Amino acid sequence: MRFFRSVGEIFGYSPFKPLVEHAILCGRAIGLLQKQFEAYKKLDFVAVERLRDEIDELESKADEIKQEIRTKVSKSLMLPVDRHDLLEFLKVQDDIINNCEHVGHMLTFKKMKIKESILAEFEVLLSKIMECANEYEAMIEHVQKLIETSFDKREVEKVIEHVEEVERLEHICDLIQIGLHTMLFNSEDSHPLEVHLMEAWVVHLGYIANAIARAADRFRLMIYGR
Repeated sequence: MRFFRSVGEIFGYSPFKPLVEHAILCGRAIGLLQKQFEAYKKLDFVAVERLRDEIDELESKADEIKQEIRTKVSKSLMLPVDRHDLLEFLKVQDDIINNCEHVGHMLTFKKMKIKESILAEFEVLLSKIMECANEYEAMIEHVQKLIETSFDKREVEKVIEHVEEVERLEHICDLIQIGLHTMLFNSEDSHPLEVHLMEAWVVHLGYIANAIARAADRFRLMIYGR
């Protein structure tokens, strides 16, 4: 894209295209988690393990992008935003895909036949997390326009709208989690160890939604702190 080349010509290296690519990998990892839960529902544990490996591959690619940005964004590099803010933003965004990897592995720890009602609620939670991730991706794609327009007020306002929507969706995820915790603790016919494992799923899925909201907030702070 011409925009990213022009920024590179001016500032020496542009971390913004890699940042967007990293965010897209985070969204793809959440999509794979959805497929992994679908496979678990069908008791297709071969697919569950295959999808875990695919998430691992995405996380590895995201790590490569993260290391590239950290290496090339030196103190002497001219940037249109504060270097510290950018690296802090990257760190929090990376938590999204790291937690996807954790959940992907947790789903392979034990093969269980889970009640339909519980799985349905997990699907609701994952769907809302995916919605949150899509809104987040729409937010970060504004980075091009932000720099093109020298952080024009109207463009900043559009970004803030996305941030606020991400935060709204993350709050809904919190409420769904509370419902799932209640459902699991009152599932008297489930084995305690299975309940404990599913509780861990809920907690770490919550970490994904929280990381998306925290990354959106860091993006907002990065814009305001320039």
